[in-house]
Amino acid sequence: MGHSIKRKILLLSLGGAFVSFLCIFCVFLFTVFSTEEKLSAWYPQLKENLSEEITEHTGQSLKRIYVNHVIADGVTLDLNVKKCMDDVELIANTMSNYMKHPEKYQRNYDSTLAKKAPGKRDVVTRFSFGVNPQDKVVREELALTNNIKGLLTSISTQYTDLPIVFYIISKNGYCLSINSDDLSYSGNLFSFLVQDSTKRYFDFRGLPAYVLQNHSNGKGKISNVFVNNNEPVVSYSFPYYDKEGLAGVVAFDVSIHDLAEFSLHSNGDHEWKMFFMDNTGKIQMSDFTEGVFSVKADLTLRQIASANIKDMVNRVLAGETGISHISIDDNSYYVAFTPAPSLKGHLVAVYFEDEIKLSLSSAKNNIFKIIDEKNDNVFSLIREFRLFMCFLLAGLLLLSLFLAYKVVKAYTKPINLISSEIESLSTGKLDKKIYVRSGGDEIETLAENINNMVVEIKKKMKSISEVSSEKDRIEATMNVAKTIQSNMLPKKFDVSPSHSNFDLFAMNLPAKSVSGDFYDLFMIDDDRLIVTIADVSGKGIPAALFMVTSMTILRNLSHMMLKDNNDLASVVTQTNIQLCDNNKEGMFVTLFTAIINLNTREFSFVSGGHNPPLLLSRKNGAYEYLNSPKIFPMLGVSDLIEYEQNNMVLDDGDCLLLYTDGVTEAIDIHEKLFGEARLLKIMNEVMLKAYPEKIVKGVYSSILDFAGEAEQFDDITMLCFRFK
Repeated sequence: MGHSIKRKILLLSLGGAFVSFLCIFCVFLFTVFSTEEKLSAWYPQLKENLSEEITEHTGQSLKRIYVNHVIADGVTLDLNVKKCMDDVELIANTMSNYMKHPEKYQRNYDSTLAKKAPGKRDVVTRFSFGVNPQDKVVREELALTNNIKGLLTSISTQYTDLPIVFYIISKNGYCLSINSDDLSYSGNLFSFLVQDSTKRYFDFRGLPAYVLQNHSNGKGKISNVFVNNNEPVVSYSFPYYDKEGLAGVVAFDVSIHDLAEFSLHSNGDHEWKMFFMDNTGKIQMSDFTEGVFSVKADLTLRQIASANIKDMVNRVLAGETGISHISIDDNSYYVAFTPAPSLKGHLVAVYFEDEIKLSLSSAKNNIFKIIDEKNDNVFSLIREFRLFMCFLLAGLLLLSLFLAYKVVKAYTKPINLISSEIESLSTGKLDKKIYVRSGGDEIETLAENINNMVVEIKKKMKSISEVSSEKDRIEATMNVAKTIQSNMLPKKFDVSPSHSNFDLFAMNLPAKSVSGDFYDLFMIDDDRLIVTIADVSGKGIPAALFMVTSMTILRNLSHMMLKDNNDLASVVTQTNIQLCDNNKEGMFVTLFTAIINLNTREFSFVSGGHNPPLLLSRKNGAYEYLNSPKIFPMLGVSDLIEYEQNNMVLDDGDCLLLYTDGVTEAIDIHEKLFGEARLLKIMNEVMLKAYPEKIVKGVYSSILDFAGEAEQFDDITMLCFRFK
């Protein structure tokens, strides 16, 4: 085969396939063995890091769970207490209706004093010592009060699982009660109705529930926790009224321990214990039977010397919800707490750290067991994958070598044909065509493209001469346009024959053949000179046409509208309206125009989105940027804009430099901007006493020095005016 393309491509394909296989195989083996080695080294470190992270994050999660648990328990406890309070308020409001409107209700003279039968929800009536049940007032009032028995019975049936005593005490000394002989969960009788009604001189009006309302404000009140027959009990009462005022109270007595058992369903099979602490720091109910967290503790928690306990108690009594870590007698606890405002106290849950550590240890062991199993599975899969890939890559190598030989053989034949045909085309036989049939692939497309290229070459050869002449014509046209545009800009700067107290000079240097910048200067009358500088968006012919339009409209409107006034703002506003009209291309122009009264030196100007000019005034003694108090946008954007003008008076020696952004945005070969700060520095350090022509040419020279070999990419226009 010699050195034919077929041999070269075949060797290249086979060699490439073998080298590619060898590289892939080496990379694969290195990757697999490296990964296996790194996993083996990484796994122990992973377990160590996971152990720390599991301990930390699980501990934090448990703390959040503890706090949320005690909050939920506190809310449940509070809601249950409030439900009891709401039921008492309902009974009291009903009693007030009876007492205030007795004529609306029937009398029930059943005043049975016998206690209810066991297991029944009957209302029992009792009388204080010295109260005569047959007294007319007592008898009539009691007959009216007996109407409440149905409501009392109905409400009490809602508390079959909670030992609670509801009762009504009248100011006339009798008492209606229900559930008064129920036992607490601990088997104790805790109600005053049971304890004290057997006394010889017992008066129900001396009970805490009635005493709480001695100075009634019409609201419910709850007592502090007190111990009754070994039960921590609270009383809650709500007043009811007759036409004369306080008629009595409706109340309930309930054990705090029973409330907790009912609300929290505590069964002891958990890692925490609960206790209830009042606002003095005294524990009133507790799951602890001994120790500082028990009810039997001699000291309140506030009196314990331990700093961490004091800090925890201060947070609890401050009404916070949270968790604290405390140590007592070499034992560590997490204490979660939340307010129980309805009971004037705080619910606290104590979690034993040793139990928490056991839970964490168990959780880590379970996790590590799963990780060990997964780790063994990973290494087993790696070994299986390694063996499978070796066989697969070997098979792919053999297949690629075979396919490479077949493909090279099939595709080099039409290539050889194309090569021989192109050789004949190179001799100048452009009328000959190449015929290749290879199933419509790229080689056949190449042959067709070569035929098309030959056709196009013949066409191009014919049109080259035509293009050359057309290019010369376009260049000549652009030169004419440049000359016309240049002639539109004023070249004579001695514009006022009657005034010689000023100097004026301007320059326009397009970035292309034609410019989008322009300047203008002309006299409105013998004393007033208009100077304008503007920059049209874009470059080239469109910008030049828009420049001509803008300049023409502004000049014509100035002559028309400024004959008898100095309202330059109206001229700019009308110019903007005309430029916006039918401006489908969205072009715009930035503009700074001013009227200078050469006699009075009054200076009125309008800026439409243009660069602020530099002003040298005798007052300041240095060039400064002249910024308008109010910024207006460029012309051609919106015909709704009302432009405003600014007025000032110039002095002898004052100088004004107007310029376009081609000055400050000139760049060097490093694309660094010439910038406003550099321009200001040149004006104050070099051009402070120079006259307009020297200023304009000096600034342009500084731009050329700064730009160096960088190409000018934007039009540069400057206009300078100075009073002598």
